[in-house]
Amino acid sequence: MLNNKWLKILVGIMFGSLPLICSADETQRSTFEKIQERGKMAVCADPYSYPYSIKNITPPGFDVEIMGELAKLGGFELEMHWSDTGTRGGMSRALRNSMLKGRCHLFAGVGDNGEDDVLMGQMKFTKAYMAVGYVMVTQNEARDLTIKQIIDGEIPIGVQMSTPMDAWLHDRGIKRALQADNARVMRDMVRGETNVAIVFSHAPSQAKRVHPEATFELSENYSAAALYDAVEEDYVGDGLGQQLWDLKFVVRKQDKTLLDFINKGIETLTENGTIARLVEKYDVPYFPPLED
Repeated sequence: MLNNKWLKILVGIMFGSLPLICSADETQRSTFEKIQERGKMAVCADPYSYPYSIKNITPPGFDVEIMGELAKLGGFELEMHWSDTGTRGGMSRALRNSMLKGRCHLFAGVGDNGEDDVLMGQMKFTKAYMAVGYVMVTQNEARDLTIKQIIDGEIPIGVQMSTPMDAWLHDRGIKRALQADNARVMRDMVRGETNVAIVFSHAPSQAKRVHPEATFELSENYSAAALYDAVEEDYVGDGLGQQLWDLKFVVRKQDKTLLDFINKGIETLTENGTIARLVEKYDVPYFPPLED
């Protein structure tokens, strides 16, 4: 004989007062609704990627600060989680171990190279919030030179090997000073072994943080168009010609309401200058997103 507890459950199922099977909309709240209820937005970033993001350091990096401003737009607190993109498996592994395991709602600082492989069919890019790309740094006798004067004077240009910029300079017979990564390129600048380098836009900020005594500066005489002009080639305004790539956040594919919230927030923070201000706070040049 059924006891009272199970009798009540059986009657409830039969008469619909305790539905056993519900639609997805009835049983599942959206991620954005859960964020609103908790008052916290969980975000992931690389813990060792200054000036983008860095763990247990103040200031924490412009990606972290931008996500904080996005959270404020919704009246949320920011809840940080860390996922190292520098281990074997790189960004894909970091996304699998964070986003796809439900540890965070948003992942920061993901470059969009035009291919969606990194998203693994389960995530989506937000709108771009900025672009990153190549800059030229100079010092000593090269400080006020144009890129054409540097090339014509056969002054070695520090560059990371096996990169698009390395290939571009090599194919045109331009003298290079190769290193394994941007950090070593900038180390050569600090040591005075080179006086010119073309590096990714975050590299000078990283170097100045480690070597505040460094005297190199971002060149105001450099642009992608000036580089093409220096070798008397027509400027190609896409691909490596732009020397810029969009940076975006990533959300899970099903989180459409959250995606809309983040995209609108990016528009707001772009229009009011907040993103540019936070990026430049770290001595990184702000490049507007390439996409419309």
